[in-house]
Amino acid sequence: MRPEQLGIGDRKFLINRLIQQAPINALIREFFKNADENAALAPIGRRLIQIYPTGIGGVNKLTFFNTGIGMSAKELRVATEISSSVNKMMSLDGNFGIGAKVSGLAASPHGIRYRSCKGALVHEVTIGYDDEEGTYVRFLAQMPDGSYETIYDVTAAAIHDGKSTSEDWTEVVLLGQDPSHDTTAEPIGKGINVDRSFIPTSIFRRFVSFSLGVQVKIDVAMTKGGGKGETGRFRELKTLDDVLEKLGNDEIVKDPATAVSIRYIYDPKHETSGHSISARVNAATGSTTFLALVYRGERYDFRTQKVWSSVAPTFGLPFGSKVLTVEIWLPDGAAYPSQYRDSLMWRHDRSALTADHYAYLVRELMPDWVKDIIRRESPDNNDDLNDLQLALQDLLDELRVPTNVMRRSPEPTLRTLRDTTGTSEPENTTIESEQDESEANGLLPPSKRVTTRASKTLVRTAPEGSIASRLASGLERAPEIKILDEIDAIDEHGLSGRAAKFHDEVRTLFVNGRYPIVFKMADEIINDFADADDLDEIRSLALQASRRTLAFRVGKSTCFELAKRLLDDWSTEDLDRATSRESLSMAADDFRQSLPSARKWIKDQMRIARAAALT
Repeated sequence: MRPEQLGIGDRKFLINRLIQQAPINALIREFFKNADENAALAPIGRRLIQIYPTGIGGVNKLTFFNTGIGMSAKELRVATEISSSVNKMMSLDGNFGIGAKVSGLAASPHGIRYRSCKGALVHEVTIGYDDEEGTYVRFLAQMPDGSYETIYDVTAAAIHDGKSTSEDWTEVVLLGQDPSHDTTAEPIGKGINVDRSFIPTSIFRRFVSFSLGVQVKIDVAMTKGGGKGETGRFRELKTLDDVLEKLGNDEIVKDPATAVSIRYIYDPKHETSGHSISARVNAATGSTTFLALVYRGERYDFRTQKVWSSVAPTFGLPFGSKVLTVEIWLPDGAAYPSQYRDSLMWRHDRSALTADHYAYLVRELMPDWVKDIIRRESPDNNDDLNDLQLALQDLLDELRVPTNVMRRSPEPTLRTLRDTTGTSEPENTTIESEQDESEANGLLPPSKRVTTRASKTLVRTAPEGSIASRLASGLERAPEIKILDEIDAIDEHGLSGRAAKFHDEVRTLFVNGRYPIVFKMADEIINDFADADDLDEIRSLALQASRRTLAFRVGKSTCFELAKRLLDDWSTEDLDRATSRESLSMAADDFRQSLPSARKWIKDQMRIARAAALT
């Protein structure tokens, strides 16, 4: 007797939940991926994908068309089953057919119409949500003879619409949420407005490359540039790799320990516009710089514009995110795509895998030419902050905060055998995790890795008269201060309405030079110098003094947080809160304590200026 396979007690409930919980933003990826895989099966020279509007009842409906192996009536029935595909092998790593139908029905419950040509015959089926059945179905269609079918021959209608039956093809039309829903203008939901080039841009951002020989054409109605309100003409969509040689520079650097590669791309602004060069040479899409994980030719954890700018300092780019793209390429077997293919998971425990896990590699492998661009993009600041830096360093030295010279590097390393003769059993500092191929390859994130420290039985007493070595007396480096006074730079770093932001990984403290307290403090200072001969000079010095003292206040607060790291009573969460933008803002708000030092600094500057004038 064989064991019994598990069944599904409530099939309708499971299918409904699977679809209704699906992420709608994966829709474009899923339908394009299916089209790309199928088009790759067509003869060279005939591998074509077209995306265009189809008019149904006077309303435009988003349509994906591809050449390749078509489907018969029987194969269409199989292809429209949930978690079923034609000409594919089901696997966790592969594109196995659950995503397109599920994400498509979530966004288009009114229906998805499939037409496929095989052997000069075209068959059609429409799937969607049926209110009476309370679930998702293949809709019935009444035939001319009065009978009802779910899959039927529409060869004559396809030829009338201008389709050829001389080669195989497949067409998918998204009908949306109701008959009035224009799915070309609102592809991810009725009433959800997106950019006109949303569809080609989504494809461009997700896919590093298309299958060999596949040509992608987008109707001008769905691309940026000319052609708005027009249809019937196409623009070719290219990948970033296709236009790479026309950009400023690029380089791939591989880390031998993890087999992870980092690609750095310089995509400067075009001389005659505010758009990037990649956007100008790829007219079908709106291209911008970004950060992303790349796994098996697709991008995950995609971050661009303000989101990329706000995290860029963590990756070693305090400036330059508007012209620099960073891709983190993972080796095969490093991850699993999630069920809906919208994110990546670690293979060992299925937890979320993000680009942040590899920020240290982006910093460590960064080429010199990228560092030069970052320096060029850094805003000019005439303020000499060396005295503030020295004062903060003195504070850290007073608090005796140890340097990270002897700290364990967060870089993952390959596991090696160690000679443990004569040592006691080490104590684990984290819970041991399951060992698998990811751990063996050095791909576990720092938070999941097992580290060890000596047990208390190994602590020795130093001989009488011993003193700390010079290495032990090394102290923590004070954070570098960057005062931002341009609105765009302040917005990029997420400092609107906040005083400062500390990036621990690169030891940089960004200060909002337009924080309201700066101007309030400057106004109070100006009143003290109302009888000065040059009030314009006083205003300039008062503003400069206000920014300097604000930087010093948030700098001190950051230094005190660094000192708290020596205490076991402060958790990681406590330390993070201590240097949050909100905490630093409250430290900045207490400006009255800084008024005496600000006034003294202004007087010193005036005295220096007078002395210079006399000489």
